[in-house]
Amino acid sequence: MAPALSVAENIFLGNYAMKSKYGIDWKKMEAEAERLLNKLGVSFSVTQKTGNLSIAQQQMVEIAKALSVNPKVLIMDEPTAALNDQETDALFDVIRNLKAHGVAIIYITHRFAELYRLVDCVTIMRNGKTIGTFNIEDVTDDMLVKMMVNDDQKAIFSRTRLEQGEELFRVENICIEDTCSDLSLTVHKNEFVVIFGLVGAGQTEFMKGLFGDIPISSGKIFINGKEVHIKNIKDACKNGIGYVSDDRKNEGLIPLQSVQENICLTAYDSLLSNKLGIIDYSAASSTAKHFFDQLRIRCKSIDQQIGSLSGGNQQKGMFCRWLANDAKVLLLNMPTRGVDVGARAEIYKTMESLSESGCAILTVSLEIPEVLSIADTVYVMHEGKIVSVLKGGQITQENLMRGALGIQSEQQGKEE
Repeated sequence: MAPALSVAENIFLGNYAMKSKYGIDWKKMEAEAERLLNKLGVSFSVTQKTGNLSIAQQQMVEIAKALSVNPKVLIMDEPTAALNDQETDALFDVIRNLKAHGVAIIYITHRFAELYRLVDCVTIMRNGKTIGTFNIEDVTDDMLVKMMVNDDQKAIFSRTRLEQGEELFRVENICIEDTCSDLSLTVHKNEFVVIFGLVGAGQTEFMKGLFGDIPISSGKIFINGKEVHIKNIKDACKNGIGYVSDDRKNEGLIPLQSVQENICLTAYDSLLSNKLGIIDYSAASSTAKHFFDQLRIRCKSIDQQIGSLSGGNQQKGMFCRWLANDAKVLLLNMPTRGVDVGARAEIYKTMESLSESGCAILTVSLEIPEVLSIADTVYVMHEGKIVSVLKGGQITQENLMRGALGIQSEQQGKEE
């Protein structure tokens, strides 16, 4: 999407309707854009800026854009991730119509129910390789899960399991409008708690809600047994909650600023300035140097631009930021994304050390080997809800995938 351009311009980007060699036929293009959106069962102004649309509406614009070229082959990658049931049904009608008119469709999804409604055959992939291709009538949920899970995966990090201590962080019945509902979990000292789910299950929204970045419609948050009220990011920082984003380049770092400035960013207001707001740069420098050394960030000095560091060292800089702000709770959204194996191990050791020191660590991960390696407790999310809680020996690849795909285990079925 080009957010500053209109809906019609985005749909026909690079393929504008021309009424002359030098003139765009705006009326024709806007009318055609409306026709494509109506075909998808949605209706909104095609002259408004795309950046003002909801995620679901933007998804519909993307689909309309693909349809505008009358494709012979249409590849759809998780097209319903941001759509509601009504929008999904309308999209499925369009897909069936395209199929009936000879369009070949490659449909990528992790939602098994969509397979049975739409496809003729299914190909299972794992780690970049094709595991098998089958007619849809020949597969079952159990068969798909087993092929998606690699029983030969080995742990990538071995951590010391310590006896769990006191409760550090607890949330009860957190709801985020149109995204998550009734989410509850607890983190203890010396406990690695992981939220696992497939892309679009609501993990990021949950973390951002706890950090005050998006509003929570209901629910309670407790730190060290005391209820806190988080209405915005400033409230979260004041209460010692830190958030490490999965998108550090766009949501975490200020790449052209120094390592020191990035580390001290959240501490300037509360710890490193006086009542008049004047920054104590000597204190800022010593604070940054302390955590810089503690996490062994590899660079020439704390004055180096953080954007010039490796991914792993940038990520450790993000950890330092919240340690400098005396974080009591660290919300880590895929903290090892985009870092190499060696940096991963260092990040895990950092998490382990912080947990032992009394900092509550809550981590989102999409990678099964990582979850198996680090987790003491796993909360599995599916479509905005926690569907299972796994501990100890229950944390297996099959149980993780069953929960993430919304498939009830055989044991659960028997108990019910």
